[in-house]
Amino acid sequence: MSNAETAIGKVLLIGVTGGTGSNAVKGLLEQEVTSLRAITRNIHPGRPSLAQLHRSGVELVEADLDDESSLQAAFAGVSAVYCHALAPDLAKPDPQEVARAQRVAQAAKQANVSHVVYNSAGGADRKSGIPHIEQKYRVEQIFKQANLPTTMLRACLFMEEFWKQYARPSILKGSFSFAVQPDKPLHLITTKDMGRVAAHVMKHRSEYLGKEIELAGDMLTPQQMTEAFAVAQGSPVVYKAVPPWIFLLLFRKSLFDLIQWYRKQGYQADVSALREEFPGLLTTFTDFLAETHWANAELRYQDL
Repeated sequence: MSNAETAIGKVLLIGVTGGTGSNAVKGLLEQEVTSLRAITRNIHPGRPSLAQLHRSGVELVEADLDDESSLQAAFAGVSAVYCHALAPDLAKPDPQEVARAQRVAQAAKQANVSHVVYNSAGGADRKSGIPHIEQKYRVEQIFKQANLPTTMLRACLFMEEFWKQYARPSILKGSFSFAVQPDKPLHLITTKDMGRVAAHVMKHRSEYLGKEIELAGDMLTPQQMTEAFAVAQGSPVVYKAVPPWIFLLLFRKSLFDLIQWYRKQGYQADVSALREEFPGLLTTFTDFLAETHWANAELRYQDL
């Protein structure tokens, strides 16, 4: 593989004003991709996520993915696009996600964008039957059919998920409850690593055009994750495998279906090969717990 880097130019960021997106931006900045412009529906100075992006040197531009006419100015002078999300993470896939992908594809074509990096989902190409994943694949196809120069980064399970309220408080108390078999490997990635790898891919554009990469930085069983939690906390943690129907009863069918997919199929990223491909850009689960100060009970998901 060539080590020669390609000049990137201005990068347009889509879907980065939320928690996972802002962490991806940190990864881009860390890799010295600094000429960044982010789309937001409303530039509100009091919104913490926007203020953080602005302090990081990211140019903010008002545009609405549901309004095609507003995208022209956002894409003006842009060389590359990092599309982190086209819809919020809701219980059901947002039908507007597909229409937004079509508008983005059209705007990117008109602007002669030289590279689109899309944050897709692991398993998108394997007929998962999971609506969220299936819709990500539809977006991939829209970008391909538009003949856009693309790279698909198919994210596995975000490590940050375990910081959320449904998981972390009980783990800190010594109990990790999850509905996946204790010996079933889970492929994990951090949101910041998505930005790091996106930066690398953009810098080496010619090597990654047309590539589809299922991305994980670590692969651990729930039992191994339990041991990692215990080390990070300095106190015992016990893994409790709960039946999947609990998620159907207490939460929603879409989450139940996803858990069943984890149990029976799951991701297929080759972690060893990825670590060789992207040296120094992928975070292990142990390092993630240390870097995020997992054991500090005063911190919340929003603090990430």
